[in-house]
Amino acid sequence: MRQPVLRQHETTTIPELVGRRCTRFLAVQEEDDTGPLYIELDGSWHRFYLDAGVLFWEEGAAPHFDDDLWGGTHYADLATRLGVIGVPLAHVAMGDNVLRIEFANGARLRLRHAPRDEATSIDELSP
Repeated sequence: MRQPVLRQHETTTIPELVGRRCTRFLAVQEEDDTGPLYIELDGSWHRFYLDAGVLFWEEGAAPHFDDDLWGGTHYADLATRLGVIGVPLAHVAMGDNVLRIEFANGARLRLRHAPRDEATSIDELSP
Protein backbone atom coordinates (compact mmCIF):
# COMPACT_ATOMS: atom_id res chain seq x y z
CA MET A 1 0.00 0.00 0.00
CA ARG A 2 1.29 3.44 -0.97
CA GLN A 3 1.94 5.98 1.80
CA PRO A 4 0.29 9.40 1.34
CA VAL A 5 2.63 12.24 0.38
CA LEU A 6 3.48 14.47 3.34
CA ARG A 7 6.16 17.17 3.48
CA GLN A 8 7.11 19.97 5.85
CA HIS A 9 10.52 21.13 4.67
CA GLU A 10 12.55 24.14 3.53
CA THR A 11 14.28 22.06 0.83
CA THR A 12 12.71 18.99 -0.75
CA THR A 13 11.58 17.32 -3.95
CA ILE A 14 8.49 15.18 -4.38
CA PRO A 15 9.48 12.57 -6.99
CA GLU A 16 6.58 10.28 -6.07
CA LEU A 17 4.21 12.76 -7.79
CA VAL A 18 6.01 12.70 -11.14
CA GLY A 19 3.81 11.17 -13.82
CA ARG A 20 0.50 11.71 -12.00
CA ARG A 21 -2.08 13.52 -14.13
CA CYS A 22 -3.63 16.81 -13.01
CA THR A 23 -7.41 16.90 -13.06
CA ARG A 24 -7.97 20.07 -10.97
CA PHE A 25 -5.69 22.79 -9.60
CA LEU A 26 -7.12 25.56 -7.41
CA ALA A 27 -5.63 28.41 -5.40
CA VAL A 28 -7.25 30.55 -2.73
CA GLN A 29 -6.31 34.10 -3.72
CA GLU A 30 -6.79 37.69 -2.64
CA GLU A 31 -5.03 40.37 -4.70
CA ASP A 32 -1.30 39.48 -4.45
CA ASP A 33 -1.69 36.87 -1.69
CA THR A 34 -1.88 33.18 -2.65
CA GLY A 35 -2.58 30.11 -0.56
CA PRO A 36 -3.54 27.46 0.25
CA LEU A 37 -3.47 25.56 -3.05
CA TYR A 38 -5.16 22.31 -3.98
CA ILE A 39 -4.20 19.97 -6.80
CA GLU A 40 -6.00 16.78 -7.75
CA LEU A 41 -3.66 14.18 -9.24
CA ASP A 42 -5.06 10.90 -10.55
CA GLY A 43 -8.12 11.35 -8.30
CA SER A 44 -6.19 12.15 -5.11
CA TRP A 45 -6.29 15.66 -3.61
CA HIS A 46 -3.21 17.44 -2.26
CA ARG A 47 -3.28 20.62 -0.15
CA PHE A 48 -0.14 22.75 0.09
CA TYR A 49 1.06 26.21 1.04
CA LEU A 50 4.25 28.10 1.84
CA ASP A 51 4.96 29.88 5.09
CA ALA A 52 8.22 31.68 5.89
CA GLY A 53 10.26 29.59 3.45
CA VAL A 54 8.76 26.24 4.44
CA LEU A 55 6.60 24.01 2.22
CA PHE A 56 3.64 22.32 3.88
CA TRP A 57 2.20 19.55 1.64
CA GLU A 58 -0.46 17.01 2.60
CA GLU A 59 -2.09 14.42 0.39
CA GLY A 60 -5.76 13.68 1.05
CA ALA A 61 -6.86 17.17 2.01
CA ALA A 62 -9.54 18.24 -0.47
CA PRO A 63 -10.78 21.84 -0.72
CA HIS A 64 -13.23 22.95 1.95
CA PHE A 65 -15.38 25.01 -0.36
CA ASP A 66 -17.37 26.56 2.50
CA ASP A 67 -14.48 27.10 4.93
CA ASP A 68 -11.46 28.08 2.80
CA LEU A 69 -12.70 31.47 1.66
CA TRP A 70 -12.73 34.55 3.85
CA GLY A 71 -13.40 38.22 3.12
CA GLY A 72 -12.30 39.04 -0.41
CA THR A 73 -10.75 35.68 -1.31
CA HIS A 74 -11.77 33.47 -4.21
CA TYR A 75 -10.70 30.23 -5.89
CA ALA A 76 -8.49 30.70 -8.94
CA ASP A 77 -8.57 27.87 -11.50
CA LEU A 78 -4.86 27.33 -12.12
CA ALA A 79 -5.42 24.13 -14.13
CA THR A 80 -7.23 26.08 -16.83
CA ARG A 81 -4.83 29.06 -16.71
CA LEU A 82 -1.83 26.73 -17.06
CA GLY A 83 -3.49 24.38 -19.55
CA VAL A 84 -2.64 21.30 -17.48
CA ILE A 85 -5.91 19.36 -17.23
CA GLY A 86 -4.93 15.75 -17.99
CA VAL A 87 -1.21 16.63 -18.08
CA PRO A 88 1.26 14.70 -15.88
CA LEU A 89 3.49 16.42 -13.36
CA ALA A 90 7.14 16.46 -14.40
CA HIS A 91 8.85 18.02 -11.35
CA VAL A 92 8.05 19.40 -7.87
CA ALA A 93 10.83 20.99 -5.82
CA MET A 94 11.14 23.42 -2.91
CA GLY A 95 14.28 25.41 -2.15
CA ASP A 96 15.48 28.95 -1.52
CA ASN A 97 11.95 30.03 -0.46
CA VAL A 98 10.53 29.01 -3.86
CA LEU A 99 8.28 26.10 -4.82
CA ARG A 100 8.67 25.04 -8.46
CA ILE A 101 6.01 22.90 -10.14
CA GLU A 102 6.52 21.80 -13.73
CA PHE A 103 4.22 19.80 -16.01
CA ALA A 104 5.03 17.48 -18.91
CA ASN A 105 3.71 20.05 -21.43
CA GLY A 106 6.20 22.68 -20.21
CA ALA A 107 3.74 24.65 -18.03
CA ARG A 108 5.35 26.06 -14.88
CA LEU A 109 4.29 27.59 -11.59
CA ARG A 110 6.67 29.22 -9.11
CA LEU A 111 5.50 30.32 -5.67
CA ARG A 112 7.60 32.36 -3.25
CA HIS A 113 7.32 33.05 0.47
CA ALA A 114 10.53 34.04 2.23
CA PRO A 115 10.74 34.39 6.03
CA ARG A 116 10.17 38.16 5.94
CA ASP A 117 7.49 38.14 3.24
CA GLU A 118 3.97 39.01 4.35
CA ALA A 119 2.31 36.71 1.82
CA THR A 120 2.91 33.98 -0.74
CA SER A 121 3.30 35.36 -4.24
CA ILE A 122 3.22 33.78 -7.67
CA ASP A 123 6.61 34.49 -9.28
CA GLU A 124 5.81 32.62 -12.49
CA LEU A 125 2.67 31.22 -14.10
CA SER A 126 3.60 29.97 -17.59
CA PRO A 127 1.24 27.85 -19.69
